[in-house]
Amino acid sequence: MPLSPGDLMFVGWDADSEDVAFVATSNIAAGEIIYFTDDEWNGSNFLGSEQLFEWTVPAGGVSAGTVVSIDMQPSPGATATFSAGGDVDYIRGGGQLATSNEMLWAFQGDRVGNNVTPTDFVAVIANEADGGNTQTPNLSGTGLTTSNGAIIIDGDEDYMEFTADDTLPSPVTRSALIEAISDTSNWTTADGSGNSNPNPGGGFDVDVPTVVCFARGTRIETIRGPRCIEELTAGDLIQTLDRGYQPILWIGHQIARAIGAHHAVQFDQWAIGNDTSLIVSKHHRILLEGGSVQLMFGEEQVLAPAAALIDGQTIRSFEADRLDLFHILLPRHEIVFANGVRAESLFLADEARKSITPKQFAEASAALNAALPNKVDQIQTARPCLTFLEAVSFKDAVFA
Repeated sequence: MPLSPGDLMFVGWDADSEDVAFVATSNIAAGEIIYFTDDEWNGSNFLGSEQLFEWTVPAGGVSAGTVVSIDMQPSPGATATFSAGGDVDYIRGGGQLATSNEMLWAFQGDRVGNNVTPTDFVAVIANEADGGNTQTPNLSGTGLTTSNGAIIIDGDEDYMEFTADDTLPSPVTRSALIEAISDTSNWTTADGSGNSNPNPGGGFDVDVPTVVCFARGTRIETIRGPRCIEELTAGDLIQTLDRGYQPILWIGHQIARAIGAHHAVQFDQWAIGNDTSLIVSKHHRILLEGGSVQLMFGEEQVLAPAAALIDGQTIRSFEADRLDLFHILLPRHEIVFANGVRAESLFLADEARKSITPKQFAEASAALNAALPNKVDQIQTARPCLTFLEAVSFKDAVFA
């Protein structure tokens, strides 16, 4: 399937050692073919005089969040190797990145012999911002912008690296990742004689975290009956436990890599009254009720984080390289019906800041302020919320 601008983003550049690095912001399928060139684009075609090589994505593909380094070896015997593996056909050139007025493109295209006609541009990185077409990337006709895949840093820097990876939310979303990388103030650069790369041993030190919400396909009860969450839009009326039908103020979408510590949670059919298997992010809270809840917590109903309810049998950790997740914001924190399960809507508090991008948080906050002027700070959770340890204690006492 053709890639789109920003499906990979360059995160490292070392013209002294002929190395670059990129991160996949979406899953890239095995067998996908991507071309790389440091040639110049004039708005309709490449000049055709500099290095060009073809990379075939290896078996298993490249998961979103994976950082891939490319080591380009200069002539003689020019080639390129990818840390992720995969086949490389070095078509043309000398394997060298210039330390000034240089760029590297990632694109897809139609190949005939050794001629490749671009069809889909994915990303570009450059170390000159105010030169002509042969010095600064010409973005005309590429679909690339400085907010969706084009990293253009001025100064003819030998070394450039995205170094704000430790400030990213965990998990991170595709949009948050692209936004952070596109902000060139999040990059460290160096220039001068010798090797300018400050990393011991060279290379790049970029570590991207994995990417609270419902998974694609979850059926939400609405005024029009159950509808898949990905079909919903702002203004749709959602059935709630306490206040009847309430309008969606804002709905957000993320593509997460639910691996390891960032796993999601799967409730098998009927595990908690759900009529279909349900997948949610690990922090998503589920409604609990009954005599045991009253006995242990003095409340008729409470909300518990999904991960605390894992029993390894019908409620299990769920991992996926790509998981589409959706947030629903209502005028108040509500209990909604998802695949028959009573679960929370998005609560726009501190935890939400960790799971959605700053831009999404601002959008959601603006929508909430418009609906409830001057009352945002008065919003409370729909039910008392258990801590993770309280919820685990409940599970162990009731379901053991």
